[in-house]
Amino acid sequence: MTKTLRNFATPLVAAAFIVSASTGLMIFFDFEPGIVEPVHEWMSWVLVCGAVLHLIVNWKAFTGYLSKKTGIMFVGAAVAFALLSLYPWVGKEEDGRKKAVKFLENSSLVTVSSVAGTGVDQLVDKLSSKGIAVRDSKDTIEEIAEQNNLQNKALFQVIFD
Repeated sequence: MTKTLRNFATPLVAAAFIVSASTGLMIFFDFEPGIVEPVHEWMSWVLVCGAVLHLIVNWKAFTGYLSKKTGIMFVGAAVAFALLSLYPWVGKEEDGRKKAVKFLENSSLVTVSSVAGTGVDQLVDKLSSKGIAVRDSKDTIEEIAEQNNLQNKALFQVIFD
């Protein structure tokens, strides 16, 4: 049983790590084509499950690492880092990009057209050509996206493409 689990756990961790790390880097650099974000989230769960299995199979070696200062230092730093990330003052404020996107989501198509550097009529035509109906150019991006069963992000991709 342990040998089968070992043959399964290590490759699972390695594969999940590769996918989770590469999609995480894509998200970090705001390159999110297709389903990068959900793949990252689900593969992170696979990575956690694989790591738990790997830890179980290699428990003796793991406890051996914890008997050394270096092992304790790395595990302690990871736990401290995770706990600090939960503290309210860390990451509470939205960065400028998030504020700008929120502002644009709540702005009318007229306002967004000027940001996009095009006339509102041309923007309405562009959206219509992609099958996106605009009832009123004074509607917000959020309202237009909701009326067309789209996410705001998808609407922005068409507008700024």
